[in-house]
Amino acid sequence: MNMSEYNFSESSFENAVIDLLKQQGYEYSCGYDLHRTNEEVILIDDFKDYLSKRYSSLNLQESEINFVLHSLLSSRGTSLYSTMKETLATLRNGITLDRSAYGLSNEYIEYFDYDRSENNVYRVVNQFEVKGLSTRRPDVVIFINGIPVSVFELKTISDSDVKLYEAYEQLHIRYTRDIESLMRFSFISVISDGVNTKCGSLFADYKHYFPWKSTDGKSYAKDGIDSLVTMIQGLFDHSTLLNVLKNYVYFPDTSKHDLMVLPKYSQYYASELLFENVKKHMRPKGDGKGGTYFGATGCGKSYTMLFLARRLITSPDLNSPTIVLLTDRTDLDDQLSKTFEASKEYLIDKNTMNVPSREILKEKVKGVTSGGVFLMTVQKFDENVKLLSDRDNIICISDEAHRTQVNLDATLKIEDDGIKKHYGFATYLRNSFPNATYVGFTGTPIDATVNVFGPIVASYKMKQAVDDGSTVGIDLLPGPSAVRLDETKMAIVDKYYEDQLKNGTNKYEVNESIKEMSKIRTIIDNDSRLDLIVDHFIKHYELRVKEESTVKGKAMFVCYDRKIAFKVYKKIIAKRPEWNIPRKTQEDESSLSYEQLNKLRPVEMVKLIATRGENDEPDLYNLLGTDKDRSDLAVLFKDENSNFKIAIVVDMWLTGFDCECLDTMYLDKPLEKHSLIQTISRVNRVFEGKDKGLIVDYIGIEASLEKAMQLYSGDINPVSEIDASYVIFKDQMSLIDDLMNGFDYSKFESGTDLDRLLTLQKGMEFVQMKEERETRFMGLTQRMKKAFDICVGDPRIKDTEMFKLHFYCAIRSAIMKIGREGTPDSTRMNEEVKKLVDACIFALSDQDEGELTKTEIFSEEYLKKIQGIPYKNTKFKMLLEMLRKAISKYSHTNKYKAEEFSKRMRNLVDKYNKRDGEILVSNDDVINDFIDSLSEEAQKILEDLKKDADEFKKMGISFEEKAFYDILKAIRDKYRFEYPEEKLIELAKKVKAIIDDKAKYTDWSSKSNIKASLQSDIIRLLNRNGYPPMTFEDVYEKVLAQVENFKKYEA
Repeated sequence: MNMSEYNFSESSFENAVIDLLKQQGYEYSCGYDLHRTNEEVILIDDFKDYLSKRYSSLNLQESEINFVLHSLLSSRGTSLYSTMKETLATLRNGITLDRSAYGLSNEYIEYFDYDRSENNVYRVVNQFEVKGLSTRRPDVVIFINGIPVSVFELKTISDSDVKLYEAYEQLHIRYTRDIESLMRFSFISVISDGVNTKCGSLFADYKHYFPWKSTDGKSYAKDGIDSLVTMIQGLFDHSTLLNVLKNYVYFPDTSKHDLMVLPKYSQYYASELLFENVKKHMRPKGDGKGGTYFGATGCGKSYTMLFLARRLITSPDLNSPTIVLLTDRTDLDDQLSKTFEASKEYLIDKNTMNVPSREILKEKVKGVTSGGVFLMTVQKFDENVKLLSDRDNIICISDEAHRTQVNLDATLKIEDDGIKKHYGFATYLRNSFPNATYVGFTGTPIDATVNVFGPIVASYKMKQAVDDGSTVGIDLLPGPSAVRLDETKMAIVDKYYEDQLKNGTNKYEVNESIKEMSKIRTIIDNDSRLDLIVDHFIKHYELRVKEESTVKGKAMFVCYDRKIAFKVYKKIIAKRPEWNIPRKTQEDESSLSYEQLNKLRPVEMVKLIATRGENDEPDLYNLLGTDKDRSDLAVLFKDENSNFKIAIVVDMWLTGFDCECLDTMYLDKPLEKHSLIQTISRVNRVFEGKDKGLIVDYIGIEASLEKAMQLYSGDINPVSEIDASYVIFKDQMSLIDDLMNGFDYSKFESGTDLDRLLTLQKGMEFVQMKEERETRFMGLTQRMKKAFDICVGDPRIKDTEMFKLHFYCAIRSAIMKIGREGTPDSTRMNEEVKKLVDACIFALSDQDEGELTKTEIFSEEYLKKIQGIPYKNTKFKMLLEMLRKAISKYSHTNKYKAEEFSKRMRNLVDKYNKRDGEILVSNDDVINDFIDSLSEEAQKILEDLKKDADEFKKMGISFEEKAFYDILKAIRDKYRFEYPEEKLIELAKKVKAIIDDKAKYTDWSSKSNIKASLQSDIIRLLNRNGYPPMTFEDVYEKVLAQVENFKKYEA
């Protein structure tokens, strides 16, 4: 085994994935073994094999097979998105084959056999070269019957510098741009580095790529390599893959933003389990209880309902059922209706509509004999709505199945004409559809949920949602102890009433007062208490914004009732009047696109969101606005760029309201059980840069939260306490203090801006002086900042600690921007390095900022700038990063010479990394001289590389010919024989001509006869041109490796 075989390379990982797929019944082919041109994306042999076997009785003619293929390839739209949508529709619907020319009746042809998965041909292909605008070679492509359906992009598991995001970019940028002919078929896009494996749609953001961690929806795999295995065994199981393609890949009827949804595994299995359970429990043979779905708030229940609806509608067993979707609030009904009414093509039912009134309910639903998807609130059903249909293929699906949806009990009410019995809406619903089957969706099931809808059939709990990245975790920060409700404050209220009795107040009046005033509201509404809360809120909110602990500054303040909310609103505006000035955005408008700006309108930073009351005082009435006003405000609050940052709410927006960028909630309202979970879950949505949501607790919800978590979270409490983060923050800072012992950072605290910048640079040098110190510092500061982001605003954090936090984090940030390892923004390295260098040069030369000019990072001018920096470690790391980039770029065109330069660079890095051992005397001058010598060596390598990369121009040959020249020259020197330079150049040109002649087909390099011919031609060429025979094999192997390198980076 040679040294390269010890490394678990990307090629090794690729082979492992292929082996896993082979174990799932996929046939394997290497792309180079397929005899095809690189413009063909359909495997014709598999396509014909499937059609001839599936439709053997039809004796299909070659022209008919070509027509079936042409019908698929001609399914095109005006963009990649619309083309994918049309292509999927064709694959789902099949085509009608006109056989009239043969005197035969028409035949329906399916591209996949969805009902009998074993009738299809499944194949996995690696290194599948495709030529479009450029030539690209995806790592792995999955084919069914010769038709590509999924593209994998893999990154090596063993190189920590290679990020999973690079695989995402490769799919979403290069492949979609350059090989649209293949990517129009990539309905399931997969990215993996072995440890992290995710799938998503080709038009989804990176944050919406998720793991597939189950094979049955009942047990779940762990993160890591297990999740890769489970994805292949689960999603790429033949039957599951066909089912996902047929029923679960979702395109809306129209989309301004190219929406394409691939189900998460939790959504897929929940839909499948509920689908089977509904069929089992449907009347007349079943009990009509279709089952309960228990899904964590924020996990995408709306799409799960949509997927389930399609499965029910398209099932031949259900005989064209009618689907009724019920919510218990208008805003939830509107939200769900938008999704379903935009999905008529997907649901294959044009009769999909929102039912806005009881009259339309009776008109549209009564008498429907089949089909239809109707969305409405459960409140439409009362004693005036009688029997609508007694059919048994009606399925009623209830969202938030823990409130009015389960109220079957009777209540007695005294009315003018006597005592009457009234029932809940759920009873009247069942009277309207007595033979329907009922399914319940909830994130917080109660006993009544299970009693009404049946046992929990599928669940996706909070821990799993957080682990998968479907939601983020939530942290709890207690507010000031002076404002939180406890027994002490309640005792004060009791003491007040005792004093009133002593003072002679009528005890009956006191009792009446207790009934009215001992409600919790009395304490919550205390004016001094609200002043303390508002002061704390403003200070905490502004600090989170300043420290960038909030991603977009979106916050929700939950109040006890409308009157208290109005009081809080006025107190906030009184202290921050500037928050009441309408603006479009707080962002730099030049950084926003026309489309982004066009969505915005001037709005105040803080708004009160509640419904109007007839008896509201004029100021409150006018402030609250109309239903349309609140609907517009909801859109603005969800817009991350809008100036609307703080929503003061009471009941509205606490359930069913999704604002992904909302990450902070200030809670001053007692809540219990499902209401508490629903409320705090507003901050758990996934958004870029958002690690966790934060609840600031002014009311004291710990006990209620613990009870609620026991009911709804399963095995863990996803809400973590602030105290633990505070302890971590203190511990990590103490360890950093020890690490920085001896460094004077006083000027960073009290000096001029120039003093601060220079102190920061000296701090960087101090940290980087020793490898061990740098490694520990980077890890400790990262953990310290993460802990601080959670406990920011904690009164225990001192000003001196805040100062040190900023100083340490500034050092870490600067080191990250000049060093590749561990940086999250390595793709923007050039830009960040330029900023830092320009800042250093500006400070040292005392220039005006306007005098700074833009320069290319690899230009001579920029290299001179770097040389002017006196900070040794910084200068070396910048040179090293430039060198890495330059060698990487050169390797794309000249593999052999790039390897030479790479060896020189590795030797240089080894010296730097071993600097603790190389420098025997721990003296600053000795250390600085050592680093200087490494910088000089790095610059010499850069100069040599630049000269070598441009040499082909002086030689009058192409860069490909130069690569072959370098191989011939190196072998000449290795074997020590004479061969003139001019003859080497001519020989290199002739080698290039032979390669061009052999590379007409994509499979040339894997065909033994073509490779043998290539080898023979090269040997004859070398022999005719006087190149010694003992070198022939060596030349051939290196030339072949270089050609493969050209192909790799050409793609």
